[in-house]
Amino acid sequence: MISKAVLKAREVFGYCGIEDPTAISLPDLIIYYNGIVNETPLNNCDGRMVMKNGRSIVSLNSNIEFPQKKRFVLAHELGHILLHSNNEATFSDDYSTLEAYKHGSQEKEANDFATELLMPELLFKNACFKQKFSPDLIRQLSEKFNTSLTSTIYRFIDLGNHPICIFFSKDGKILYHKKSPQLYCKIPERNKLSVPSDSVANEYYSQNRIYRKEDSAQQISKSTWFELGDYDKDTPMFEFCVITPRYNTVVSVIWEK
Repeated sequence: MISKAVLKAREVFGYCGIEDPTAISLPDLIIYYNGIVNETPLNNCDGRMVMKNGRSIVSLNSNIEFPQKKRFVLAHELGHILLHSNNEATFSDDYSTLEAYKHGSQEKEANDFATELLMPELLFKNACFKQKFSPDLIRQLSEKFNTSLTSTIYRFIDLGNHPICIFFSKDGKILYHKKSPQLYCKIPERNKLSVPSDSVANEYYSQNRIYRKEDSAQQISKSTWFELGDYDKDTPMFEFCVITPRYNTVVSVIWEK
């Protein structure tokens, strides 16, 4: 069953009368739906919104480095406007709400709306068709849809053509994981535990090591992140990390060939 958030995003996309989601002007859409956008420095959050009497004020953190991240923040706030307009509320969004770590229903709906609006399902699937998975593919998809690497990765988990798993960590502690249904690996209970000592994520937290783009796919062992069964072999896998120094977070993408 298609969620109301996805249906609303498709309705808005259709209303725009375009075929390319990168042509969408999020500030203009927010204005159209009785909101205003202020870009200003914010502490400890990427976006903030106040809704009252059918009008909204959206504050976007001007310190966000990448315009793709700003687009997702604005699309997320637009989702709040269109899906939660009956509320008089304040929403404050940071890594925990924008990167699928925090599971409140309204935050998930806003994320689902933003994801479908910026990376429509059919277009995303077509862009993945017959493509070999690699960090470069994530970068190509990110560029094609003008979206952040992180939001592109989350979309790939659901719609991509190769099974992957992600572990989201902050300050060296694992907060969240998610995997493609087709990835048949057993994940031990790791939440709130330190990242594995032999992981690429730990190289960042312990040594501040960030690999160059051409070296970003690092070989690891299956046992680094997954629990081996009695008949499992400790086969090679790969880890690619998306690092956000501002929040000291790492998204570890794990896959096998």
